[in-house]
Amino acid sequence: MLLMALPVSGAEHTYTVNKGEWLFIPVSMPEARIGGGDFYNLQVELAGNDQRTEYTLVTGGVNIRSASTGTFNVLLSVNHVTKSSCAGVEVNTIFDDTIQLNVVK
Repeated sequence: MLLMALPVSGAEHTYTVNKGEWLFIPVSMPEARIGGGDFYNLQVELAGNDQRTEYTLVTGGVNIRSASTGTFNVLLSVNHVTKSSCAGVEVNTIFDDTIQLNVVK
């Protein structure tokens, strides 16, 4: 079963999900310029997890679930990556957010 992320009342970046259930967290990504050398990526970092929390990047966001109960922080970063014709790469973070995930039951 896949659940859509809906914020807990009064806490804009806190989500509650049952243990073992997938939760979809939408992330808005800008469109890359046509022609290559310019794109965006989503970086996900699981802070304070017990190695039983997993995620999958999907179109429009990230699916996440945990086999453990507890409260976990998920750090989301959208990066703008540009690559010149000389093989140089520049990465700039354009969006950072911390999501609190409460896993129950």
